[in-house]
Amino acid sequence: MFNIAIDGGRMTCTFPERMDTLACEKYQAQIDQQVTQAPMPVTFDMNGVAYVASSFLRICLKTAQALAKGQFELINVGPEVKKVFKIAGLDRDLTIR
Repeated sequence: MFNIAIDGGRMTCTFPERMDTLACEKYQAQIDQQVTQAPMPVTFDMNGVAYVASSFLRICLKTAQALAKGQFELINVGPEVKKVFKIAGLDRDLTIR
């Protein structure tokens, strides 16, 4: 289930198991709106996410670019999803744990 929580000056987004193109289209506006309204550190909690489409990679890049360096991170990234970021070369540009 998709959720945005703001706690202690940090925005944390959780995502459903599959972040395919349709899911990304559904949630991108909400993420963009929150990031634009109140710029603060953002964490994408990937716990339980088993699939990400290239459109999710774009959401990550767009979010990271909208924030100051070091203010965006992905946590609880499983090995299969981490592999997608590595293949795309984004493991060098984004903080992925």
